[in-house]
Amino acid sequence: MITSALMGGLGYWYLHGGTAVPSAKSGARAGALTVVTGVVGRKNFATDIQSIGSVVAMESIDLMPNVTEQITGLHFEDGQQVRKGDLLATLSDAEEQAALQSAKTTLAEEEREIGRLTALVKDGAAPEARLQERQTLAQVAKHRIQEVEAKVADRRLLAPFDGVLGLRRISVGALVTPTTVISRLDKIDVVRIDFSVPETALPHLKPDAEIIARADGAGGKDFKGKLAHIDSRIDPVTRSVIARAEVKNENLALRPGMLVTVRLAVLPRDSLSIPERALVPVGAQAYVFTIVADKAKRLEIKPGRRKPGTVEVISGVEEGQAVITDGLVGLQEGMPVKVARSFKGPAQAFNPEQPRVTQP
Repeated sequence: MITSALMGGLGYWYLHGGTAVPSAKSGARAGALTVVTGVVGRKNFATDIQSIGSVVAMESIDLMPNVTEQITGLHFEDGQQVRKGDLLATLSDAEEQAALQSAKTTLAEEEREIGRLTALVKDGAAPEARLQERQTLAQVAKHRIQEVEAKVADRRLLAPFDGVLGLRRISVGALVTPTTVISRLDKIDVVRIDFSVPETALPHLKPDAEIIARADGAGGKDFKGKLAHIDSRIDPVTRSVIARAEVKNENLALRPGMLVTVRLAVLPRDSLSIPERALVPVGAQAYVFTIVADKAKRLEIKPGRRKPGTVEVISGVEEGQAVITDGLVGLQEGMPVKVARSFKGPAQAFNPEQPRVTQP
C-alpha cells in the first residue's frame, strides 16, 4: 500500500490505495459559511437639495388704527384665534355718533318736506323747483350720513382675515395714532417657507415639487409641502435664488420667523437598490455575492448614487434577488454558504437625545 501527501487548495489530500480522500482538517475547512442576506429592492434615488429656510406667515399685518383717538375697548386676548370681521378694538366716537344722529334727523326732515311738497305739486299749489330742491337736500343728507358712518367705522378695528393674534401692545384709555401697533395678526394654518437654492438647480425645479421641512423649534417634526414659487432674480453674490414653498401647519406648530431645514427632491429616479454593506469593491470594479445552489456566486454590478445605507444599482442584478450582506470576509465564489437570517436594514443614525439601543 502506497500513501503519499499532496497539497490541495483547501488542505492536504492523501492517496490511499490509489484513491484521493480529504483529510479531517480539509473537511472542516470545507464547511458551509454562515451569512446574512438582503433583497434587491427599489428606491427613489432623487437628487436632494438641502437648504436653510425661514417660516413666513401666509398673511401678516400690524394692527394699527386709522385715526388718532383714545382706546375705549379691547375685545381680544393675547394669542387668541380670531375670524375675519371679529371686533378687536373700539376707539372713542362720541363726536361722530352725535354728527350721525344730526345727519339722520336732517334726512328725516327733508323726507317729510318732500312728501308734503309732492302732494302740493300734484295739485299745482307749489312749484316743481321747490320739490327738486328738497330732493337735492335729501341726497346731501344721505351722503352726510355715509360720511359720518365711515368715520365711525374708522374707530372700530376689525380682523381683516382669520388668524392668530400676537401680544397686546396697549391698554384701554391709551391715546393711539395711525402709527401705533395695537397687536399683530398672522394667518398660519398654512405657512410659507422661503429658502435658497443654487442657480444650477433651476432647470430641475418644478412647480408642486414635494419638500420636507424640519424645525427643531417644532420638536424636530417633519412637515410636507409643495414648491409654490421661485423668485424672478438670482443673487449675483451667492448665485442662488429664493424659492417659496407652502406647508400645512398642523396644530400651528410652525411660527413665523422659525428656522427650518428644507429638503427638496429633484430629478426623481426609481432604481434598483441594495444594502450598502453588500457592495464589494475590487479596484475599479464593484461586485455582490448571491447564492446559487447553496453556493456563493459573485456578480459584477454597476453602482450609481448612494443614500445612507443603500446603493443604487444600474445593472448586474434583478429585483427580488438575494445578495449577501454579512459574512463576506474570506468569502470566495463557489464556497458553500448557509443563510442565518435576513438583513433587517441599516442602523439608525445616532441621535444624542435618544437612548442608544444595542442591536442583537
